[in-house]
Amino acid sequence: MSGRRPAVVLRVPSRTEYLAAIRDVTRRMAEAAGFDGAQADQLALAVDEASTNVIEHAYRGATDRTIELRFDDRGGALRVEVVDEGEAVDPGAVPQVDLRRYASERRTGGLGIHLMARIMDSVTFRRAARRNVCCMVKRRPDEGTGAAP
Repeated sequence: MSGRRPAVVLRVPSRTEYLAAIRDVTRRMAEAAGFDGAQADQLALAVDEASTNVIEHAYRGATDRTIELRFDDRGGALRVEVVDEGEAVDPGAVPQVDLRRYASERRTGGLGIHLMARIMDSVTFRRAARRNVCCMVKRRPDEGTGAAP
């Protein structure tokens, strides 16, 4: 597998003050994987949302836990896994969002999974070895025909 970059693993405490570092590392990894600045910013936002969900929901605000982020440049796509040891999360239990109603009611919060799905090409959740794994994949656009590889 020549040309494949090794995976990078980042572990941070489950504290909101580390979200800026998570965004920065994600942005840099996305740029290193060939995404432009705007795309890198969007990827950073998606990973920030996933990490915030871990802190708020899986860990229920506990600041003494750890979030693990795994970045893997697979050539045509960047794969990011956000891993935690918190309570099992059922993304299917999250209601669909009506954005017009949401905006008209001036609500805040609750858009994390919806936003992640809009930014990324794939967002999946699984439980493995008592850990939650949110796997997000973003493919780079094909510069030739515009078709997916």
